[in-house]
Amino acid sequence: MCEAGRVVHHLANTIGDARNMVLIVGYQAENTLGKRIVMKEPVVNIFGEPHDLRAEVVVLNSFSAHADRNEMLSYLRQFPTKPLKKSFVVHGDADQSEKFGGALREEGFGPVVIPSRGDRVVLA
Repeated sequence: MCEAGRVVHHLANTIGDARNMVLIVGYQAENTLGKRIVMKEPVVNIFGEPHDLRAEVVVLNSFSAHADRNEMLSYLRQFPTKPLKKSFVVHGDADQSEKFGGALREEGFGPVVIPSRGDRVVLA
C-alpha cells in the first residue's frame, strides 16, 4: 500500500522524475498512498509534503498474493464445521467485504459480521 517502510522514502525521492517508473504489482486499498499513485493523482503527499507525480505508473495486479473470493470459498468449504457460530470479514474494501460476506452467508458460514474500525467484539 506504500504506507510504511523504505518504499515511502524511495517514492519520495523518485516519483518527481519522468525518467522513472513506479511498478505496482498488487492491489492498493482505498485512501492509501499506493492507491493515489495507481489513480495517477498529479500531486501526492508523502511525509506530509506534496510531491508531483511525474514518473510513469504501471500496474500489474496479477502478482497479488491475496486469495480471491473463489479461492477463499474453496478453502473454507474443506472444513467440516458448519454452521459456524459466527464469521468475521476483516480484510478488504467495504463493498467487497459486503459481497464476500453475502457469499459466506449463502454457503452457510453465517452469521457473518463485518466490523467497522473501532468496533469491539466479545468472543464467547
